[in-house]
Amino acid sequence: MAHPTVDRSGARESALPLLASVCATAAAAAALVVLAKAGPLFDRRPWTVLLVVAAGMLGLVGGWWVFRLMGFDRRRLTLRTTVAALVIGATIVWGTNAVASQVWKTAWQRYTDELGGSGACLSGTPYGERWASVITMTAGDDDRPMEVWPGTVDGSTRAAPTKVLRLHFDKSRTRPLTPADASSRALLDSYGCR
Repeated sequence: MAHPTVDRSGARESALPLLASVCATAAAAAALVVLAKAGPLFDRRPWTVLLVVAAGMLGLVGGWWVFRLMGFDRRRLTLRTTVAALVIGATIVWGTNAVASQVWKTAWQRYTDELGGSGACLSGTPYGERWASVITMTAGDDDRPMEVWPGTVDGSTRAAPTKVLRLHFDKSRTRPLTPADASSRALLDSYGCR
């Protein structure tokens, strides 16, 4: 069995510290992405920082343990190992961002997916994503609905409607949009939205 190499200072060269630190960084960054997409990061809650630190520590310990079992404590640190670790770490964070973006969508993304986007019931109307002029939502305020202001449809000579569509957008960002008042429900019904 080959012995680990020793540098001139007497310390072992090992790939394990780098790999474990990349795991810690990737875990902390992934936690940061999830907290940002889910919303708690911007609610100024002190425990969110603790979650990011805890995820980083868990990544460090988990990475150290897994890569030690794989024998990386006895392997030299090489350029190939370094590049592979950084690419894998970046891929984990990118993948976490892609999944989190599909789970916790913004108000505009949810609106285009459910009502105003291509193929949705409001797509060819003044409330469609191409013509809606303003969507507003106050973050953290559940009582104030999201507002969709209609615009003029390209090539239309008709005046744009003046009725604002108000929709509830829950803080969890996972439930479907619902009309916030009776006039919004009637507006959706008039366009055949269910």
